Amino acid sequence: MGIVLDECEWAKNAITTKDMGKKPLETLTRVAKYYYSCGYDEENVLRLLELFVAQCNPNTPIIRWEDTLDRVVKFAPKYSIIKIDKVDVSKSELEVIDKLKGRQLKRLAFALLCVAKYWDLMSSSNNHWVNSDDREIMQMANINTSIRRQSEMYAELRRLGLIKFSKKVDNLNVQVLFTDNDSPTAMEIRDYRNLGYQYLRRCGYPYFVCANCGITVKCNNPNKGRKQKYCPSCANELHTRQKVDAVMRKRDMSKK
Repeated sequence: MGIVLDECEWAKNAITTKDMGKKPLETLTRVAKYYYSCGYDEENVLRLLELFVAQCNPNTPIIRWEDTLDRVVKFAPKYSIIKIDKVDVSKSELEVIDKLKGRQLKRLAFALLCVAKYWDLMSSSNNHWVNSDDREIMQMANINTSIRRQSEMYAELRRLGLIKFSKKVDNLNVQVLFTDNDSPTAMEIRDYRNLGYQYLRRCGYPYFVCANCGITVKCNNPNKGRKQKYCPSCANELHTRQKVDAVMRKRDMSKK
């Protein structure tokens, strides 16, 4: 599952917006964990999940979800709901990353560091290992490049002594070797979407945090007009809502 620092708030938002997103199984699992954390038993969690699915997909027969929901309600209680306020990135860690050559390499190193620190918080015995697959890491680092280029970047970080590969042949995880929790905090990570863009924003590049959903995205026209407040998705949603509200106001006026 993707990294979410506060699964409670994430689940409540999904329930409020009635949206299962692009990964329904992950959403259902987090919503189930939330309901379990509220004290509901398995029978009631199943009932609430069925209601949630019906609200998200009114035209889909609930029978199509029976097997999935049965698996979710049995799997979810095995893990506690995640609630982490923030992940700190230290001054010395950023200094190491800043010295690297190339923006892609810096973004990859930053993403690996943030993910390793997340898993450290999840387990005291993690010892800075990155327990997420390469595709997810590249997505968080905002890197879209060939497998060959990805391998070259990992090899470069290894050559520089910043990461170490597992000795197990079937284990593709890497260990981050430049963590330093004793150095003063320089960044606080509260959202694991677009980590690469968060690093670039910290370096002064034209990126901003959406006032609605909190994601970091690139400015469309950084040197023109007023500053952007919303990401493209939220801006479209807000524009649509404003149009609907305008139509409803006209209808109300015409009835008077």
